[in-house]
Amino acid sequence: MAKRTEKPKKEGPTSKKEGNKFDKIIKENLRELAPALIRTVLGYKDFRLEALPQVKLQTTIEREPDFFMKIYDERSPDGRILHFEFEGSDEEEVDWRLEEYLGIGGKIYRMEIEQALFFLGKGKPKNIKGEIKHTHFTYRYPIYCVDGISYKTFLYADTPQEVIFAILADPEGIDSDMLIQMIVEKLVELAGDTVASRKFVRQLIMLSKKRNLRTKTIKTVNKIMGYQEYEDDILYINGVEKGIEKGIEKGIEKGIEKGVGKGREEQRIVGIRNMSIKGFDALSIAEVLETTLEYVLDIKKQLLKEPEITALLKKKNADINKIAKQLKVNPLLVKVIQQHLEK
Repeated sequence: MAKRTEKPKKEGPTSKKEGNKFDKIIKENLRELAPALIRTVLGYKDFRLEALPQVKLQTTIEREPDFFMKIYDERSPDGRILHFEFEGSDEEEVDWRLEEYLGIGGKIYRMEIEQALFFLGKGKPKNIKGEIKHTHFTYRYPIYCVDGISYKTFLYADTPQEVIFAILADPEGIDSDMLIQMIVEKLVELAGDTVASRKFVRQLIMLSKKRNLRTKTIKTVNKIMGYQEYEDDILYINGVEKGIEKGIEKGIEKGIEKGVGKGREEQRIVGIRNMSIKGFDALSIAEVLETTLEYVLDIKKQLLKEPEITALLKKKNADINKIAKQLKVNPLLVKVIQQHLEK
């Protein structure tokens, strides 16, 4: 009997959980991304944005739009509302959702609303039409395909929040390896500190999956930034992918989750220590590492005992857990300091 060969799985987000991760990236970076899209895609030059008093649109249901702000320009000196949505899935329901936003927003704010959808998938959507025909009127809004926007729009921007979106844009004939390299190099240039840049590297890797470029992106990050600097990130990503491919049993999965959890915490402690040495305040560290302010403050307090930890680690047969218990600190913090001493 001939052995059945399985087709290689395509890269790309398939789960609702991954869709939520894309939404999170969009919302985290919109503050810097939106003005660039308004200038380059919508073509507005002189404008001013103003936050609305209420972001969630709530009547009997509650909706939270991706971008919903008041814009002042030559066309609307008294202001109008600008509403953006970013969508990676081609579903007919999107048209109805956009119309729903228009109706609820119009009822609450009683002013003109300009809408636009930025489609993150490949090519032009087939199910999202950008219009709904009713008996007495036709509702319409424009759809902009991000893969039809030049990569230069994002790559040559001034913030890493914009630069990472170059991975989704039109490469204009440039080889994917070259494009990824330019993006990563630009991120390094803008983000500077390697700890701060990790957040954007993780986001880039997540977005790259939309274009089946995740593996290439990981290799490029490894090549440009060095395996030593990004060991935790690369090992975590590779480990997760291997785990998915092999279909690990539940008991093993729990063990891996526990190990990954410890790896993440250790990475956060490394980041807190490094950024503290470089003078970052606790709030900035929490934002960059995507953790709580309380956690950062607790680790910073424990770091005050680093001289004592170092002294104990230099003793013969030093035991990490015993030192942690004696000084009442996190064992992973002791491990991080030990690794630093061994370098």
